[in-house]
Amino acid sequence: MKVRMLQLATLALLVISASALAEKKGVEHFFKKPEFAGFQVSPDGKHLAALAPIGDRMNLVVMDLETRTPRVVTSETDQDISGFNWANNERLLFTMDKDGSESFGMFAVNIDGSRPRTLAPPLAAQVSNGSRVVRFTGLLNTLEDDDKHVLVVNNDRNAAFPDIYKMNVYTGRKRLEQRNPGDIAGWFLDWEGQVIGGGFTDGIYAGWKRINPESGEFEEVVRTRFDQGSFSPAFLSGDGETGFVVSNVTPDGQPLDRAALYEYNFSTNEFGDLVFQHDIVDVGGVMVSGKDRKAIGVTYALGQPERHWLDDRWASVQAGLDQALPGTINSISSIDDEETIAVITTWSDTQPPVYYLYDLENSSLEFLASSRSWIEPDSMSPMKLYSFTARDGRTLHGFITLPKGSEGKNLPVVVNPHGGPWAADSWGYNPEHQFFADRGYAVLQVNFRGSTGFGMDHMLASRKQWGQAMQDDITDALNWAAGEGYVDKDRACIYGASYGGYAAMAGLTFTPDLYRCGINYVGVTDLPLLFETAPDSWAGNRERMEELIGDYDTEQEFLQQWSPSNHADKIQVPVFMAYGETDPRVDIQHFEVMEAAMKNAGVEFESMVKEDEGHGFRKQENVYEFYTAVDEFLARHLNP
Repeated sequence: MKVRMLQLATLALLVISASALAEKKGVEHFFKKPEFAGFQVSPDGKHLAALAPIGDRMNLVVMDLETRTPRVVTSETDQDISGFNWANNERLLFTMDKDGSESFGMFAVNIDGSRPRTLAPPLAAQVSNGSRVVRFTGLLNTLEDDDKHVLVVNNDRNAAFPDIYKMNVYTGRKRLEQRNPGDIAGWFLDWEGQVIGGGFTDGIYAGWKRINPESGEFEEVVRTRFDQGSFSPAFLSGDGETGFVVSNVTPDGQPLDRAALYEYNFSTNEFGDLVFQHDIVDVGGVMVSGKDRKAIGVTYALGQPERHWLDDRWASVQAGLDQALPGTINSISSIDDEETIAVITTWSDTQPPVYYLYDLENSSLEFLASSRSWIEPDSMSPMKLYSFTARDGRTLHGFITLPKGSEGKNLPVVVNPHGGPWAADSWGYNPEHQFFADRGYAVLQVNFRGSTGFGMDHMLASRKQWGQAMQDDITDALNWAAGEGYVDKDRACIYGASYGGYAAMAGLTFTPDLYRCGINYVGVTDLPLLFETAPDSWAGNRERMEELIGDYDTEQEFLQQWSPSNHADKIQVPVFMAYGETDPRVDIQHFEVMEAAMKNAGVEFESMVKEDEGHGFRKQENVYEFYTAVDEFLARHLNP
């Protein structure tokens, strides 16, 4: 496959280049916004759109593929554009929130910058009865034969269970298309945009419903407790009847620990053959051909992302891409309606995303842009997948990043538990980890019990184990890394965000002799407070959360016992905390109660609170300030 160069010099002049920073690996080197992100090709294949930093905010740029003429089409100065989609060949939809409140609004603009319009404004953060009121409008689906309208979800009527509206992309006018019966958390549509059904949540029960085509009423297809085997739609083929489901049960109802992909008839509600199952991890997503309306492959990942192909043609396309672009993960991230022009995103653990334009008819590649051209992959530090046996015999998997050029022995280490906690660490380029490795620290991640993607048993093993077995897994990972000779246990700092911030504070309070310092970034510190201030959009999952964490009404003593804010007197090392005042997930009160407790206990700590940020810092100036403070904190207390 031939690779050519597509020059974006004109467009590059429109953004502030970071190439001058390549000489010095300062904070900016790792955390400067990408030069380009999220390239998408228009439905007719004639234009490209992407996000680029105009000033310090991410804005939309568009390029005509015939003339190679670039244009900046938005000029936002207060907030980053967080995402965008093509509404039709001439118009783009994009979303922004207000200071991290996650009350996302929807906006539109033509590709020449004309007809800008606020379709649904983002609402300022509100607090009602202690909880954040989160209201949003989001794109659900474009409509094949209607360029003027799209389907959107909006939760103004019910915070947790949004309705579907048909919205005019030029005026913002919307009409109710499908009223939520009061429990649908995610919608399921056919290829024409008709609502087929959706996944529902009813306390600790969940499943999915299908709309009876004759009566128009919702009918339950499956309903089980959240902790029991079930299945959910994954793909509907063009015939409107056959497709796939992701299932934790076999066709005869036997439980499966690792979720598998099965054929399924949506008209008769009958299982077909097993399509794919992995021995260690759950099946991931289904790759589809929109033109042919069929599934072409399945994704999964233990270490690097992998694919199981269902279509020989697309398997051959992938083989050609991998031959032309060796040593990276190469994915079709956007494609036109006729599937002739595509954007290829290529990346690895040491290379940030690089974008190519792919002509499928001629099997030719043209270089578009690097997201971070100043990053030299050969100077970055690779991630290594590892596994070990925890103290109770459970097999755990994780990643360790060792500084490039180091001997990889007896290193100071940043232990970095992930957020969620019902999420997972994954392989890929991570600017935080490269930043730490550049400073001489190893970075240790582990997919502790509760992490998703490793089967139902692994996820459910987190039940009421915050600060306990979940924390033991983090401790055991550190002991494993020390036992292998990679790290020095006496020079360990624990750092995490969200649940990871909880794990950082739990590490300092429940294993006070293990760490030399801790960094809590927007972390939970008080478990009852987590329920008291939960955003209204979480209402549908409250009972499930109480089953997994602890019941707010009947287990107050238990929740208090495992709240770090009640154990500040056990902390023996310096702490750094950072929070956003508009955070809808982890309310600023988590900082306030922990701050007060540490002051009373005489703990040495530093803090950073931003009034214009939410669940993690997004604005460039705040990001720089945060990581500069982290850098200085680690240098003082970890001494690489």
